[in-house]
Amino acid sequence: TGEVFWGQTVQLWANPGFLLTGGIVAVAGQFKGWYFAAYSIAAGVLVCLLEYPRSKRKKGSTMERCGQKYLTAVVKLLGPLTRNYYIRAILHAALAVPAGFLLSTILGTVCLGIASGIYLLVSAEGFWGSG
Repeated sequence: TGEVFWGQTVQLWANPGFLLTGGIVAVAGQFKGWYFAAYSIAAGVLVCLLEYPRSKRKKGSTMERCGQKYLTAVVKLLGPLTRNYYIRAILHAALAVPAGFLLSTILGTVCLGIASGIYLLVSAEGFWGSG
């Protein structure tokens, strides 16, 4: 449905976007604790790579994103680490913690925390299965 696609798009671009932007600002400005910002840049890239591939729907059609088949192969190679929603919830929460120590990356931290909660809810409720 459109809601799922919209949610995937927000998850893909907003969370890592906030982490990357806040991280770049803090590193460029050499803020106190800028090493947390450098971490946030790496975490933002990791989340973007993890969220970029999307699965095919059973009904309807989804257009494949540019380069998606290559990243999908990497996600499949990593197995349950990337495909299980419980593990994704834990991964998002763990990635959020260090970024929370810097004001410029706090919005990305909040977004990752929300995403973690959504993944936990989805896996518990079984909306999309467990990966």
